Amino acid sequence: MRKGNLISMIIFAALSITSAQQLKVDSVMVDTVWKSDSSWYDGQGILQQQYSRDLYLSFKPMPAGGGMAQCFVAISIDTAKTWAPSPNPLSVLDSGIASLVQCGTVGRVKLRVLGQDRPGVAFKVTAQQWQPIIAGNPNLVVQGGILTTLTPGASCNVSLQCSLNNTQGLGYAPIVKVWWDAFGTAGTWSDSTASLSYTWNTTVPAGASGQKRAMIVKARDANGLWSAPCTLTVQFGLTKPLTMVSIPAGTFPMGSSNTSLGATPVHSVTLGAYTMSQTLITQEQYLAVMGTNPSNFDSGSTRPVEQVSWFSAARFCNSLSRLAGLDTVYTYSGVMDTSTALAINYAKNGYRLPTEAEYEYANRAGTTTDYYWGRNYPPTTTADTLAIDSNAVWYYNSENGTQPVATKKPNAWGLYDMSGNLWEWCNDWHGSYSATSQTNPTGTTSGIFRVLRGGSWYDYGYAYGLCAAYRDVLNPENEGGNVGFRVVCGAR
Repeated sequence: MRKGNLISMIIFAALSITSAQQLKVDSVMVDTVWKSDSSWYDGQGILQQQYSRDLYLSFKPMPAGGGMAQCFVAISIDTAKTWAPSPNPLSVLDSGIASLVQCGTVGRVKLRVLGQDRPGVAFKVTAQQWQPIIAGNPNLVVQGGILTTLTPGASCNVSLQCSLNNTQGLGYAPIVKVWWDAFGTAGTWSDSTASLSYTWNTTVPAGASGQKRAMIVKARDANGLWSAPCTLTVQFGLTKPLTMVSIPAGTFPMGSSNTSLGATPVHSVTLGAYTMSQTLITQEQYLAVMGTNPSNFDSGSTRPVEQVSWFSAARFCNSLSRLAGLDTVYTYSGVMDTSTALAINYAKNGYRLPTEAEYEYANRAGTTTDYYWGRNYPPTTTADTLAIDSNAVWYYNSENGTQPVATKKPNAWGLYDMSGNLWEWCNDWHGSYSATSQTNPTGTTSGIFRVLRGGSWYDYGYAYGLCAAYRDVLNPENEGGNVGFRVVCGAR
């Protein structure tokens, strides 16, 4: 390599970017300059020549707080300092015009300037750091789980967490101070800490379960840049807590003589007492237990959770049982979805999916008509259709999606949406009915499909799907925006 005649001048200029801070740049110098001329013969055999000079340009960004800086290099080829003239003769060979450099260390880029030696070449290096970006992790914190009852006025500690979202490849300084404020009043940030985690000692607000309060948080980096305030919502209790309804023991005629419903023969079934969730499991309840909401219609905490496979529903039941200190009903080895050792132990006292006999019995709530509201299939009058509208979320009143639970009339035992809104997973493998009387049946021991009951918002013209006796099926690995579940509890 040889030194060239290319002359280096360094000029610093401030950038007018409100969300960034300009940094000092020290030790700017051209390390080495060498010729990088090239020649070649074109397609017509004519010799072509390109003159250029390569160089290393080094610099050191120097903020007080350290961190990464985003550094920019510009070039001028005239004494008037016309930056980045057109055409710009600057070509970057490796690091790029904008380069991330650790503050306090030397950054170096390799550049190519087209043309021969230039006596008026100058370089400008600027460096900046961006304001920190924080986000609630999660933004909604539910204090008190699905099984917890909160007492208004009682003291409680709420654990809050924020995370840095500084992943855009820009320059950032370390966070040194985080301010948490339960009221968000400018200038009154009193709860300062150095951590993005915070324990808020507060009291449960008065009113119905599901009351919300806001916690505002903002962070400051080592160079004095503030993040935009982030709002975390704290919800005290679930909007709709899990309510279990007692289902009495009894005997009922299961199935239907209406052959269009595919539920023959009618046979006598006797069941012991159990409890069943008053509604479909809601998105809020699923999130409180599993930490995620898979729903397609994610637009309200009281909408039923969907996009859950049979396996996901079973895992929810096991998790809920653990939270309640009960025995888990589902056992398996490895991954539940592929386990060949999956077993359902009905003697355990934990939460589980209902058997289809339990579902139909609870759906009927003592009635013997096709629909639990006292009418039969098919609907033939306006009154029949209006009765469906009042009792079920179905295709013609669903607005093309699920609706919040418990918006229609309950059945005689106080259960909501036993017909409509979502198809509901049952424990049973699908199999043929027997004409003989049964006690606490759990279905066939193996199969391909699990049973679905209840009908959904999606079934175009499927008024028969809302019938108490109607059976549908689905592969247990499948999920959909028209399939959900509810839980039962009670050993057999």
